[in-house]
Amino acid sequence: MPGKKRKNRIEHVKPSWHADEQIKHIRLLMILVFSLLILVTGVGVWYAYTQIHQLSQGGSEPESSGGEESSTESEEGLPVYPDSFCLKICAPENPLEDEEQPQLVEYGGVELDERIIPALKELLQAAEEAGCPLQITGGYISPQEQDALYQQEVERLVKDKGYSRVMAERQAEKTVPKGGCSEMQTGLSFQVGAAGGEEESFQKTKAYSFLVRNAADYGFVFRYPEGSEVITNHEFDPTCLRYVGVKNAQRMRELSMCLEEYVTYRENGSD
Repeated sequence: MPGKKRKNRIEHVKPSWHADEQIKHIRLLMILVFSLLILVTGVGVWYAYTQIHQLSQGGSEPESSGGEESSTESEEGLPVYPDSFCLKICAPENPLEDEEQPQLVEYGGVELDERIIPALKELLQAAEEAGCPLQITGGYISPQEQDALYQQEVERLVKDKGYSRVMAERQAEKTVPKGGCSEMQTGLSFQVGAAGGEEESFQKTKAYSFLVRNAADYGFVFRYPEGSEVITNHEFDPTCLRYVGVKNAQRMRELSMCLEEYVTYRENGSD
């Protein structure tokens, strides 16, 4: 109509369907990129933390693979094995599991776990050079053979000492444990003597004195040291050596601990 102003109409145009899809794609892409950035940052932080932690701990122990204990090499050139291998205890109250089988090889006329042979060779060579050669007089014994020795000792104590069978069994465990409960089933322990000497007087020989001073530097300790009979539940035996690794052996010597004491010490978080 004349004289009447027309109102301007503002129309709101809705985005087309194609524009909506583009916006959705852009948002999805931004979410994916943001998620990827978070993931990469998280992995980087985790990796940096693990590296810093390993450096602060002086490096971690090698893990076992395929059921076998892996090793690294020490500064002295000797293999280094994890404590799960070096510090296992075999005793009447802690028998070996069926799957804990040593990797046996023949050495010095007896069978031993092949993983201790490099250290043993160096120990025997050092003793030879020091003028007090050693000879290996005993090594691995199968559980069946050990059981037979145990039963023989029980019968001897009953017959010769007049012990009751229960008392004889308890006493026999202190010298000849049952099969599966003897150090000789680990392959890590062996008997030694002075070359050409009498086993009964070994504690008085130069060879024994050499071992007291030096065995730990090659990873070996006396399995049943004097003064620890109550702890080991085994009579003192100056001829029985046990491999525990150089670091553990030197620490045990420093602390004057037998194997049972040292394992408990480590389990409590010391060192």
